[in-house]
Amino acid sequence: KETMATPAVATQLDEALLREGLAKFMDAPDAKLRPTEGGANNVVQFVETRDKTYVLRIYNNGNQTDHVEYEHALLKALHSQATNLTFDLPKFLPIKGGTQTFAQVSNGAQACVCDVIPGVLPKTTNPEILGRAAGQLSTALELIKMDLKAPTPPYFDIWDVHLHINPEAYKQETEKPEMDFIREPINTLTKAFHECMQRVETYKGTLPMQLIHGDLHYDNCLVADTQDKVSGVLDFEFAAYDWRVMELAVCLSKYAAEDEPLALMQSFVNGFSENGKLTRLEAEALPDLINLRIFSNVLFFIGRSLAGEDTIEAFTKRAQMYADRVVWVNSNRQAIVDAICSKMSEKMGDKF
Repeated sequence: KETMATPAVATQLDEALLREGLAKFMDAPDAKLRPTEGGANNVVQFVETRDKTYVLRIYNNGNQTDHVEYEHALLKALHSQATNLTFDLPKFLPIKGGTQTFAQVSNGAQACVCDVIPGVLPKTTNPEILGRAAGQLSTALELIKMDLKAPTPPYFDIWDVHLHINPEAYKQETEKPEMDFIREPINTLTKAFHECMQRVETYKGTLPMQLIHGDLHYDNCLVADTQDKVSGVLDFEFAAYDWRVMELAVCLSKYAAEDEPLALMQSFVNGFSENGKLTRLEAEALPDLINLRIFSNVLFFIGRSLAGEDTIEAFTKRAQMYADRVVWVNSNRQAIVDAICSKMSEKMGDKF
């Protein structure tokens, strides 16, 4: 495990620190800074210069520089090795007078600047095109060769999701009296978590593993204004060597909280099946792995609170939503598997 330096807290960043980060990459003291839409972990701002607009990111990850280094190395590898992708990936600028694409600022965090990828957040509009892009990326990542080892643990090592979370810390935090206002969703999540992890243990050694993006949901994708194609895939910060099917589980997990989630999932898998790979055993594991992603988020946000990287509200405001997702998945387990198997069989035939 990495040692923790003083955490860089997103809510405490001021414009001076943002401009300090920007100055590592360009001389643009008059550039206008404005927040981007979305993002729960890092501080991300548009940088409007006289000639061009860029994106500035200050990482808020507990100063884990190895995660930043890996993300940048992976994107460099994808740019050189996966040249047939139909969407763009972030392209980072080098520091002034150097080749490295990230730089430390005075609070210990890392900063980077990249070109803007045109597009808008798709949310639930046209999941099929997102699935198509996810299938492309999954197939490309399978072939990527990396010298560095991914610092992000696989999802099945659930208690490694954050340096400050463990079973004792989870129990202590969730049993505090101030958590009573979300007692029902906490109880729902805790009970379902234990049941899910018992099944997850049985999948170890049975599911294919490869490099995955690890956070490939609809808020980390951009689509063209016409909503007919994906223009970019963002935020490879949590890339990991993991079960291949976890990529699809992460993609589908957000749809569980939407209206008509099964139809959204079917649409996504219809696109995914054009380029992505999936076995029947992987499909049958998906309900548990969708919930595994949800539980990982729960532990991650509690860990960030304990580390001082965010407030506990990052968890409490999502607790009911997470519980609702888990309940829906468990109530529709067979329907999810049947829908995915049907779509994959249509595209893959006897290969599925």
